Amino acid sequence: MHKTDSIAPKIDRIPADERPERHQILWTTLLVAAACAPFARYLDGQVTAFLALILAIRLVALHRPAALPNRRIRALLAFAGLGNCLAAYHTVTGQDGGSALLATMIVLKLLELDTKRDLRLVLILLGFLSVVQFLFDESFQLTFYLGLIALGLVTLLTELNGGLGAAGLRPALRVSARLALQAIPLTIVLFVLFPRLTAPLWSLGIDSSRGLMGMSDSMEPGNISELAVNGELAFRARFADRRPDSNQLYWRGPVLWKMDGRRWTPGAPPSDRQQPARLIESSDPIEYEVVMEPTKQRWLFALDMPVSEPEGTAISPDHQLLSNQPVTALKRYNARSVLSYRTAEPDERVRALALALPDNVTPRMRALVEDWRTPGGNGSDGREERADDWTLVQRALAHFNRENFYYTLLPPKLGANPADEFLFETRSGFCEHYAGSFALLMRIAGIPSRIVLGYLGGETNEFGGYTIVRQSDAHAWVEVLIEGRGWVRVDPTAAVDPSRIDNRVATELLGAGASVRFDLGEAAALARWMRDLRLLGDTLEATWQNWVLDFSAQDQRRLMDRLGLGAWQEYGLAVLMVLAVSLTLGGILLVLMRERTERDPLERLYARLCRRLAGVGLPRLPHEGPGDYGRRIAAARPDLATDVGGFLALYVPARYGERSTPETLQRLSNLLRDFQPKAQSVQSAFKGKVTASNGG
Repeated sequence: MHKTDSIAPKIDRIPADERPERHQILWTTLLVAAACAPFARYLDGQVTAFLALILAIRLVALHRPAALPNRRIRALLAFAGLGNCLAAYHTVTGQDGGSALLATMIVLKLLELDTKRDLRLVLILLGFLSVVQFLFDESFQLTFYLGLIALGLVTLLTELNGGLGAAGLRPALRVSARLALQAIPLTIVLFVLFPRLTAPLWSLGIDSSRGLMGMSDSMEPGNISELAVNGELAFRARFADRRPDSNQLYWRGPVLWKMDGRRWTPGAPPSDRQQPARLIESSDPIEYEVVMEPTKQRWLFALDMPVSEPEGTAISPDHQLLSNQPVTALKRYNARSVLSYRTAEPDERVRALALALPDNVTPRMRALVEDWRTPGGNGSDGREERADDWTLVQRALAHFNRENFYYTLLPPKLGANPADEFLFETRSGFCEHYAGSFALLMRIAGIPSRIVLGYLGGETNEFGGYTIVRQSDAHAWVEVLIEGRGWVRVDPTAAVDPSRIDNRVATELLGAGASVRFDLGEAAALARWMRDLRLLGDTLEATWQNWVLDFSAQDQRRLMDRLGLGAWQEYGLAVLMVLAVSLTLGGILLVLMRERTERDPLERLYARLCRRLAGVGLPRLPHEGPGDYGRRIAAARPDLATDVGGFLALYVPARYGERSTPETLQRLSNLLRDFQPKAQSVQSAFKGKVTASNGG
């Protein structure tokens, strides 16, 4: 092997106070800006503005060095950055304040890049900033993006250090790419076998409320229409067998019983035993898996009507699927529902709760309901004919369809009695307007009713084979109690005539602040291509979620059980990890040694020289360096001394001194081409030395 002391001078040639090149400052600044870009959406606006100002100063200073602030101003800017973080978050610790301070200090350091050491410090700190961003977002897109940032970071460090044979950014990029590829096997081993944390992150001081979204457990005009323009993911569902028709995809969530004249709230249906209401009949079962985003609420979403209770959940008396704990992280569960059912009729206490009226019921609301109940005319017995409950429900739906009711995401604002104003004046609203007013009208008619919040439908992802349900699919519908049929689902929003649906406002809102989704009914080829691209991205995200984010300590224990090491528990995992890491590092080392011989042109030429000398009985000893080998060859075969000496005179400086040039390689190749040693009697002293060295 080569002498290791020959490497030391290369390290010593990197002075601590070496001035950085202009392009190194530029790329470092751009890398910091790129790393801060996805972070900006989580930072307070004034912190983001401060970061943008410092980055702008740094870029301007590249062309106008006079723009770079002096030491005193830099100190003032540091205090200003600290004060800015305190003003924004009232603290510089914790997830938000601490992250903002870290980003601020890294960006401020860009104003002080006097030596290469400063650049190395910034790049190392940039690695910390990249890791911190996973506290805010763990998506595949961000991981891939930060992976590119890390690749650029290692490239710049390689170029700054001038080592590993890399001169310039392009060779340094090749080196960093090779390092990344070599790190992949070890990363996989550590990911699978490194012990997982069993405690949630919030126990480490992480803010678990960030990123929570979705509907609340109450409803009043405007709540759901706000969600309708939110394209964020609510959950993904994968059906075991078949996907029901879209009009059957009512994802049941919170159930609202109480109405104070404006707002619907859950209330608690009276029940002596917290058991789910019994289903008298059920058919058309369907099984599926749901991966739900965190909501910090206990309710889970299941197809109407859920009949199974996944582990850690229960079904409430009003058929809500509830988790034992608030959902603060991704929640995966398997559920079973029936699409056709008949519930048992509740007792009088529940009926009374479902008939409770607010104080602001107006005479014209009562008159409208009475008109549906007694539309006129007498029966055969001469008495006034009164419609039964189900007939009244149908007449109410026909009223919404026949009259000038409009469906819009931007309904007029309503006053203290929103139901009355909506029914008789504005007649424009979203699902909460229709569901709320319909349920109230049913109660006026003496028909028990309640509101169900949830989602309707979902988008099929053919790439991933699952259904995507977004916040924009949020919906509200009504359940009415009909004698002999139990609780029956009624969707008054669906009764609105399609010609009175205002899509223009929805399109404008979606384009203004949310993910744009195309209406394929009007889509061109570009729109379809964009839709496919979006669904493909969602498939990658779901795969990342399934195989990476959801990999837990339980998965590690199952792996150990399959390997027959389950009894060893954590000790077996540690032993397996050490073995796997050792084998992986050994494999990488072997590959590197082979690649070094095969790929380094200098090594390849030297190896050819050694093979030719070995062919005439002069093999290189394992511990022998080029100089010692050459001297031994000259002593044993003086006739080869000139050729071997000439080769080594070029090879040694190129290998251990200045970097080899194409001309050097060509001259070495020419020398080797003409070097064809022939075997002859070797001096006895040489033979004796080789024999002794080989232990023979």
